[in-house]
Amino acid sequence: MSGLGGTKAVRSVAALGLLLAAGLGACTYEDRGDPQRTDGQSLRPAPTGAAKDPDVLAVEGRNYAELERRLAATPGEALLADSGQADGPSVGFKKTATVTKTGPHTVTAACIGIPHAQIYLSQDIKGGSKYTVLEVDCSQTQTQVVQLAAGPVGVQLTRVHPDGAWTGAVAGIRITAP
Repeated sequence: MSGLGGTKAVRSVAALGLLLAAGLGACTYEDRGDPQRTDGQSLRPAPTGAAKDPDVLAVEGRNYAELERRLAATPGEALLADSGQADGPSVGFKKTATVTKTGPHTVTAACIGIPHAQIYLSQDIKGGSKYTVLEVDCSQTQTQVVQLAAGPVGVQLTRVHPDGAWTGAVAGIRITAP
């Protein structure tokens, strides 16, 4: 090889490549795989940031208890149930379930500690996606019947006040089949 640099340049590039390969070969990465879920264990990441105020945690605990009482009042076996913080830095929840039988389903939504919340219900159907936005008035529990097709259905609590302080407010949803 003659010309611009000849064999000297090729040897230098090859030597550099070998050095890089040897250096990178010494690096290892171990992956335990996907997190394994056990009964009663959530796969949500642990909250990060400053320690939570114990007074607000106590309010949040009472709010979750009231929310669970409200959502449990709907009769029937739950196809999907979830809840989460409705304000502060860790807002929301997102969950999916599989509808086994096309037809009417009862959707119950509630929130405690804020004036209102938005919960999106979505389902992929032939020709696109179907979205239902639940505008939840937190002074009461909202129940409505929706038509769901067999297949996956998803719910998501959206942030209503993006810069709001954490007060312990919570929101949740429960979908039951007749």
